[in-house]
Amino acid sequence: RQGLACEAGWAVTDLLVLSDTVAQLDPFATFALVESVANETDLPLEFHGHNDFGLATANALAAARAGATHLSVTVLGLGERAGNAALEEVTLGLARLSNLATGIDTAALPALFAEVSEASNRPIPPGKAVAGAMAFTHESGIHVDGVLKDPATYEPFPPELIGAERRIEMGKHSGTAAIAHKLLHHGVRAGHRRVELLRQRIQSRAVATGGPLTDGELCRLLAETAR
Repeated sequence: RQGLACEAGWAVTDLLVLSDTVAQLDPFATFALVESVANETDLPLEFHGHNDFGLATANALAAARAGATHLSVTVLGLGERAGNAALEEVTLGLARLSNLATGIDTAALPALFAEVSEASNRPIPPGKAVAGAMAFTHESGIHVDGVLKDPATYEPFPPELIGAERRIEMGKHSGTAAIAHKLLHHGVRAGHRRVELLRQRIQSRAVATGGPLTDGELCRLLAETAR
């Protein structure tokens, strides 16, 4: 504790940092370490973790639960080797999983992502948690049907929370509910038979190209079904 540190002649600091620089901790070990140190000091604790095993965010959240008052993070998780805990992942994780506010304006995050990505010359992977373009993209029929009825069915938090938008993609897994929704988005109402025919053509096209359809391709298939 601070008093004992002074008696021992040590310099008293305002913050004690626990660093997992070579990623040797998992969330369970992180919690145990931070909790044990928190029980022995009145100093605020900071946890600094690396992402070599993809556990940096999980470890940061575990540290917060165990008593850490500060967490070392970086935008998009950029850092040495595999990077550090991602600011956006930790922020949303604390808010949605632990009900802990950080004071960060999450709606401003997309602009920050773009700026950091450009400055660092590091493109954001489409599947990147929170920040990736695919984070709120749905294709699977059952997922789309569920999210159209209640977004919370397949979304951990509303995309508007981080200034993002939900996207419904047309591909080989698309169902009739998704297609009907997409058509309405384009101002088109279609009966069940036409939607089913369109689903079959969308599936064939997606399998042939190995990817989802663009809106232009969807419109062309829609015109073909009209004929």
